[in-house]
Amino acid sequence: MSVQGSIGGRRHGELPGGTVFAGYRIERTLGRGGMGIIYLARELGLDRVVALKVIRPELAGEASYRARFRSESRTAASIEHPRVVTVYGAGERDGLLYVAMRYIRGKDLQLLISAAGPLSPDRAAALIAQVAQGLDAVHAAGLVHRDVKPANVIVAQEEAGEDGPAYLTDFGLAKAFASTAGVTATGEVIGTLDYMAPEQIEAGRVDARTDVYALGCVLFHAVTGSVPFTGRESSAKLWAHINEPPPRAGSAGGKAAAVLDPVIRRAMAKHPANRFPSAGDLGRAALAAARGEAVTEPEHVVAEGEAAPLPETLQLRTEAPAPDADELETSVPTTEKRRPRKRRRRRWIAAVVVVLALGGLGAVAAVEGPSVLDGVGASGGDTAGGGRADGIEVPSLAGEQLDVAEQRLDDLGLDSERVGGGLFGVLDPSAWDVCDTIPAPGASARPGSTVRLLVDRPDVC
Repeated sequence: MSVQGSIGGRRHGELPGGTVFAGYRIERTLGRGGMGIIYLARELGLDRVVALKVIRPELAGEASYRARFRSESRTAASIEHPRVVTVYGAGERDGLLYVAMRYIRGKDLQLLISAAGPLSPDRAAALIAQVAQGLDAVHAAGLVHRDVKPANVIVAQEEAGEDGPAYLTDFGLAKAFASTAGVTATGEVIGTLDYMAPEQIEAGRVDARTDVYALGCVLFHAVTGSVPFTGRESSAKLWAHINEPPPRAGSAGGKAAAVLDPVIRRAMAKHPANRFPSAGDLGRAALAAARGEAVTEPEHVVAEGEAAPLPETLQLRTEAPAPDADELETSVPTTEKRRPRKRRRRRWIAAVVVVLALGGLGAVAAVEGPSVLDGVGASGGDTAGGGRADGIEVPSLAGEQLDVAEQRLDDLGLDSERVGGGLFGVLDPSAWDVCDTIPAPGASARPGSTVRLLVDRPDVC
């Protein structure tokens, strides 16, 4: 992990320097995340420096969480590639779960861009191509990372201050499709808003090309210094990812960045079939564009298992021309007809749920894809009035403890569904509050229908 995490500082619950934990001596805190604290530590048995992630105690108290933690640790440890941060081991000590990783001396790409400004096309393409190699290894293992972003790219720092190799890290959000049955819910949407592919927003099927879209967003960020669709609120950003053409790097990052526009435009195509079939293909195209050369290696699929694209949604090119925007938005395989207007509307409503969850959870949200209006009265919307006479009025639950809110709905004859609660869901309902509901308070719902409860910590709602 990064020597300079995006979040730092001494806070309650940290292990102080000098503490020996699970065979590791803590030296200092590197950063904090939603799942725990990352330390610089020394593994005493092998006398090597590691990055040690210790999971928050309140997350680790349930068997289902521990099962997923073990599964994800094995998944991360199974990836062996020079451009992927190595996981040395994981375990439990004194009720705390931990994972030890290779320590990379450097900064994450987000900090690098924040400190130095936009990167040159050559520099950005070189870093992205290295990350793409790591992603190809992830996809070849049958995994989809699902949270490719600058903060998950570590750039090593050489002695002379120049860029060292770039590494892909943080598989806390990767999903081993073939090996996690019974541990993770199907149809989850996990990712970071500014780099999220349309099919991810819509809770559709994801594959390696979902990470290709995110990597295209990272490339745009690297050469412009800003995220795609910047300056918009969350709902407008999601709408843009689903409906608007990719932004032009030349407009945001200057004339030099324009050489990468064709690459970014294809990587961020709305339909996966129009994207690069692999992250490596994107990386090679970026390097060639930055150098003013042509791509000579034919495109090919490296992903295996559930990370592999469905054959009917795949279009390979023997070379990588620079497609125009019209081609990307209209060249859709016959097996991927445009969705009917009504279905698009329902999926957009599902995207709004992601926005609401993101508002409380920060960068990570997990929601399911069916329409939030399923089971609501005939008005079909979040009406604020009293609703239909034969319906049940959804009560106002904002600010109530989750377990209390669920009981109230059960007493009224309504089912409930949790939205949010972090990557691993809610372990202790009494420790979470309801921030909002879908349908909204006052709407009419049919008996036995489901009310979605948007939840977060009491100090966040």
